[in-house]
Formats: sequence, structure tokens, C-alpha cells
Amino acid sequence: MPDPASAWDDPVATDATGRLFRESVNLASRVASGGGSRRDVWLLQLRSDVLTCIAASDTAAIDDRGPYRVSEHPRFDQAITSGEIVEGDSQAVLPVRAQGTVVGLLVVGGTGGLDIEERDTLTALATIVGLGISQAMTVDELLQETERSRRLERLKSEFLNIAAHELRSPLGIIRGYSSMLSEGMLPERERLVALSRIAEKAEEMARLISDMLETARLETLGLEMELEPVDLVEVIDDAMEAMRPVVGANHRLVLSAPREPIAVVADRARLTTMLTNLIDNAIKYSPAGGAIEIVGEHDGRVASVLVRDHGIGINAEQAHLLFTRFGRLVTPETSHIRGTGLGLYLARETARLHGGDIAVTPTPGGGSTFTVVVPLA
Repeated sequence: MPDPASAWDDPVATDATGRLFRESVNLASRVASGGGSRRDVWLLQLRSDVLTCIAASDTAAIDDRGPYRVSEHPRFDQAITSGEIVEGDSQAVLPVRAQGTVVGLLVVGGTGGLDIEERDTLTALATIVGLGISQAMTVDELLQETERSRRLERLKSEFLNIAAHELRSPLGIIRGYSSMLSEGMLPERERLVALSRIAEKAEEMARLISDMLETARLETLGLEMELEPVDLVEVIDDAMEAMRPVVGANHRLVLSAPREPIAVVADRARLTTMLTNLIDNAIKYSPAGGAIEIVGEHDGRVASVLVRDHGIGINAEQAHLLFTRFGRLVTPETSHIRGTGLGLYLARETARLHGGDIAVTPTPGGGSTFTVVVPLA
């Protein structure tokens, strides 16, 4: 459900709702004035603890009313808290509700007290203003749902294109080796190589599908986190163990981390996936091989995990694109490397859901260093 306060300044509802606001305060001014001089009326928007005037009767000065904090004005505070009319010698304050929530105040100045008929009429006006806000909220909700549907449609189209492109190659390799094995076309010494390649490509497909499903959940429902105290050193061990089958002969994983526990509050499975994505990225973008260094440390306030490779490297000015959905830096050196641009996007979103972040910097001598930072428990 949209924030009730947002309906005050919804761009779609601005003209119609703004006209309702202006006409309501002028009518309230005439009602409260009786047969005497016109009384000033203001319509105040409530957002958090701040009141701001968004409409005033023709005789009132809109700039004279806020913004200011509710807590500094007991009469306004009382009207918002109680949901009832609060009257004094100098003004009457009527709460304005939208969908059961007080979202503003109708303030009538210089009343000297209202009679029953005036109170009833002004209460009806406050109710009409609230109905106008509720209608604007409904419009806003429908627009949000429409935009969500459009976003999902775009996402579905992007996923289908990526799936068709990225799954074709590993699936073709799996089918090819499977066919040769089933037909007995491979000699004994090559069968283990074929099985290893099938397992490698199956794991590649599984990671791709997992990343796509996680992105869809993030875009539609958000990621549900199962937070618990975990040892970051154990999470690093889990991620390294998960990646060993795909490291290959040209790479080696090098761990530099204290063996004493580093306590963080995290979703262990998602944190492990985030680190495997970073290690996988380091392997892919150092095609010549070499060490993939994983460093775990803390400074007493935050924990850090560094994943460092000595591969192709990145252009520092374009580094921010790495963390966008489907974002990839395609250069002559990287155009042959397969990938969807989802792994790093999900890694950063996961880090941020843990109250941390990820940064990337060029590694001296070539390559890149990705640094994950999360708060200590």
C-alpha cells in the first residue's frame, strides 16, 4: 500500500486534488466566518513529525504556516494523537484522515469557538479532503502496480533472451559429451575428462538459473533474509569448497584469513552465494590463470572479505556498471567471456541487505580486487 502522505503530492493527482484542497479551505473559511469577516484556514500536510502548509484560504498567508515539528505544537499534536477536534480561543484544529490514518490537519484561525453546526460542517469538509487523498492513493497504487507489471514484462523478456543465449553453449557441450559417452565413442582415458566437463557445464547452468531466479525474486518480492549469528571464516571456507570443482588446473585459491572466528549476523546461504559469485567472477576474468586470493579480516567494527585476481582488470571509470543488472564491461579482451551480468548485481544487493556493501578497485600489477564489507555482530 502506498504511503498516505505521498498522495498529497502525487503528480497524477496534483491538479484535481489541489483544486479540492483550495476549494475546501475557502469553503471552510466561509463556514467558520458566519456573517462576520472571513477567517483564515490552512490545510497542513503531515509527513513523519513535520507539518507543512499546502493550501490556504484566500485571506491566509501560506508562507506563515510551517514547516515545523508537531512536537513543538501541543494543540496540533493532540489533534493528531487523539483524532478529535481540538479547539482554543485562537484556532480550531480538525484531523484529516485517509484510509484510517491521520495525514493532515485543517486549521481554522481566530474562531473563538465553533457552534455545533459549524463543527459538523467543518468535520464534513475534513472528511471530503480525506476522501480526495484516499482516491489519490488508489490512483497511485494502481500506477505502481502498472509500472510493476511493465517492469516484470521487461525482465521476463530480458531473461528469455539471456537464457536462450547463455544456456545454449553449456547445454550443447553436455549433449555432445553425453552422446559420445552413450555411443562408446571415447576411449577410457578420455571418459573422466568428459564427465568432468559435463559436471562443470551443469554447474554453470545451475548458477545461471539460480542467479536469474534470485534476480526475479529481488525485483518482485525482495529477498527474504534468514539472519543468524555466523562465523565469516566458515562462510569463506564454504564458498571456496563450493568453487573448487570449477577452479581448473590454471588457477589456485589462496586463503589468507585468521583462523579465529569473525562473528557477523547474516543469512549464511546468501552470504556464501555472494562470495562464490565473486570467486567465479575472478576466475572468469583471469583466463591466463594464476592465484585467486581470498582475504578475511576485521577492524573491530566491520568485517571485510577481499577477492583479488591478477587477470584482465577493469576500467576504474566504468566500474560502477559492473553492479547494475545485466551490466558487463565488454572489451576486446573480455568479449569472449560468457556471463549475464547478474552475479555482481546480486552480490552487491546481498551485501547491502546485510547492512554492508561491495567496492572494486584495480589490483596493482593487473587484475581487480572486490572488497565486501559487513558489520560485525
